[in-house]
Amino acid sequence: MTIEELKEELLGKTFPEQVQISDDQIVVDVALFLKVQFIEVDQWQRDITKCPGYVRLMRFRGALHQN
Repeated sequence: MTIEELKEELLGKTFPEQVQISDDQIVVDVALFLKVQFIEVDQWQRDITKCPGYVRLMRFRGALHQN
């Protein structure tokens, strides 16, 4: 999934107050989480799938689709 596709799917939407993206990670401020992750992926210069921010965004997206 491209960054543009992620932005289109995730930005400007309403989400639950907390989203558990893995066993040890819970997003408690979704707006701030998305802002920081997209800053990170926009600045990443290598393979995007190796970017920690991209991995977290994909986990976030996956957690939303599980519910």
